[in-house]
Amino acid sequence: MILIDYPGFNFRIARFAKKNNFRVFYYISPKVWAWNEGRVKNLKRDIDALFIIFPFEIDYFKNHNIRAIYNGNPLLDSVAQHKYASEDREEFCTRTGVGSEPYIALLAGSRMSEINYLMPRMVKLSKLLPKERFILAGAPSIERSIYDKWIDGTSIKLLTGETYSLLKHCKSTVLASGTASLEAALLNAPQVVCYGGNEISYQIAKRLVKVKYISLVNLILDQPLVKELIQHSCTPENMAKELLALQNEKHRARVLQKYDKIREMLGGEGASVKVAKAMVEEYTSLRDAQRYYKTIDTPLGVLKLVSNNDFLLEIRSLKENESSDDSNEIPQIIIDAERELKEYFENRREEFSIPIKPIGTDFQIKIWDELRRIPFGKIKSYGEIAKIVGDKDASRAVGNACKMNPLLIVIPCHRVLGAQNKLTGFNIGVEKKSFLLEHEKAYLKDEANLFSQNKTEENEN
Repeated sequence: MILIDYPGFNFRIARFAKKNNFRVFYYISPKVWAWNEGRVKNLKRDIDALFIIFPFEIDYFKNHNIRAIYNGNPLLDSVAQHKYASEDREEFCTRTGVGSEPYIALLAGSRMSEINYLMPRMVKLSKLLPKERFILAGAPSIERSIYDKWIDGTSIKLLTGETYSLLKHCKSTVLASGTASLEAALLNAPQVVCYGGNEISYQIAKRLVKVKYISLVNLILDQPLVKELIQHSCTPENMAKELLALQNEKHRARVLQKYDKIREMLGGEGASVKVAKAMVEEYTSLRDAQRYYKTIDTPLGVLKLVSNNDFLLEIRSLKENESSDDSNEIPQIIIDAERELKEYFENRREEFSIPIKPIGTDFQIKIWDELRRIPFGKIKSYGEIAKIVGDKDASRAVGNACKMNPLLIVIPCHRVLGAQNKLTGFNIGVEKKSFLLEHEKAYLKDEANLFSQNKTEENEN
């Protein structure tokens, strides 16, 4: 299950999903680093992989022992793929009819609390700077009548659904704190960030918020690049003062230079595709890492089968004191392995069709591949296998590879004998090796039985 943003809903869904054994990925992390940090425990408990969109979140989640995967910020794609992204200023002015004179963009937010707080201040700002032209970016979700009650009788012009274009072509902007701050930076709009509300809400927020800055620009840079006017300092006079400061060419150039740094820190375009690929890789990794266990009784003793979702990984002889706990969930791969092993011991199967994935060195895997080519009822020597793999003197290494065999019977190390047909190189003992060869009726070419009592005792000595 992939959850995206919206923590109020998604935290509850994550809890449900985890209880029902879903893998849970969360894209665009809740801002637990800003407020309500107690939600970190929910992320630890219910989320398998967290995909973040701000570089400063990497260390934050690392400090809380949460693995967070960062692949850039999707806002760069949103800005770059906007339908008017390639439009120049003249084309914008002609299309919208706003006129060619420079203007200041006003973004009062998309929530009624933000609009009711900022609009009266922005109206007063327009009167403090009568020579400036102001264009208000209307949020598509807000009815025009809401804005009209504030801007009727003023010089402020309203333009709805054109936020990116307004930011791209403005000389500066006054905006509500939030995503708009980062959008303005990506569109090269020098900005003044505003935040405020009723006094009780502000005092509560002041005690809950844990970050040094309210704007994403300053948070990403970890320095106060853009001016933040918060609550009591959020006055029309201070807005005017900061807008005039942004007209200083040296200051403006510094701001735009830092905006370039932000784009670099966010990793460029293509974040959404990178995140999608990372999710596939992470899911594959988690799926491969999942292990299932089942113990079965066989004529060879108690064997423990180990698999992931796709491959049988190990068959080992269970030691007396070793745990025999089985997994609550048993995948089809183990069910098939148990059935095929039963058929093998009942002389109804000579070859195994179970998908396997032996884990070892390249050399060991090469040896094991050769062992699987030895037919049922046949044997080879360590020297023969060593010669086949390209090193005729590697008999001892072949023997060691057999001792490290992770898949008893399926990788038939019992079909390989040492010098003078010694029953060596079998990690659970020559007696069991002898049993398997006897079961398969493996004989020398001269038809002499390998398994007389004397021969076995001699080899054991």
